[in-house]
Amino acid sequence: MLKELREDQKEKAAMYGSKWIPTERIFTGELGGEMGYGAPYDWLKKFCKRNGFNFYGLHSFRHFVASVLITGGIDVTTVSRTLGHSSSSTTLNIYSHMFQKAQARASETIENALEFKAKENILKDTKSAT
Repeated sequence: MLKELREDQKEKAAMYGSKWIPTERIFTGELGGEMGYGAPYDWLKKFCKRNGFNFYGLHSFRHFVASVLITGGIDVTTVSRTLGHSSSSTTLNIYSHMFQKAQARASETIENALEFKAKENILKDTKSAT
């Protein structure tokens, strides 16, 4: 998605030539430089429509990104930085329920591994007894 945005900006820069205002920002105005307040919202809405995604607003998209990262096992510090939170505690306060679910899955994974190891040991003991 960000690559597509960058390509769009390169095309606009070529089209506008000297009128284009270079910037390091991710979201820019029509002529580069600082964008208007609604630019990310408008861009994401168009992107979703073009790609057949439902659009629920920019804030919902932000929660979606957080959910994907957390359920993917990404640590809280990385999630926090990705979302632009000033501290990990902000991320934990907002998404603590998701981290709790992730922790439960981690516990289940360990339990399953230990159960497998226990069964493996029982099989070894049974084979050595015969």
